[in-house]
Amino acid sequence: MPAVTRTVGNTTYTGVSLWNLINAADISVNRAVKNDILRGYVVATGSDGYQVVISLGEISPEFGNQPDLIAYRADGAPLTSNGFARLVVPNDIKGGRFVSNLVSLEVRAAAPAP
Repeated sequence: MPAVTRTVGNTTYTGVSLWNLINAADISVNRAVKNDILRGYVVATGSDGYQVVISLGEISPEFGNQPDLIAYRADGAPLTSNGFARLVVPNDIKGGRFVSNLVSLEVRAAAPAP
């Protein structure tokens, strides 16, 4: 998977695109349902239990095309003080969806309408 670099504030992060990582997991969508991917979301969890949700529509190149990434380096150095990986959401105003010491990413889908 190709490395990507994003500068957020004064820090330059290197990692992999969240979309590419999720897409490589071969998520399933129902092609018979219009834009079924928009029901999907990712739950990112840090070792301290901190969790955030990112919709697949936000990061899909066909919709929001957000440049979120799973970073493993900051300013050229490995992320050791914040665990081995960190969710970085470059367009967040407050940075509240940055998850340090990432321990899991779960892809889920909202239940279909009855």
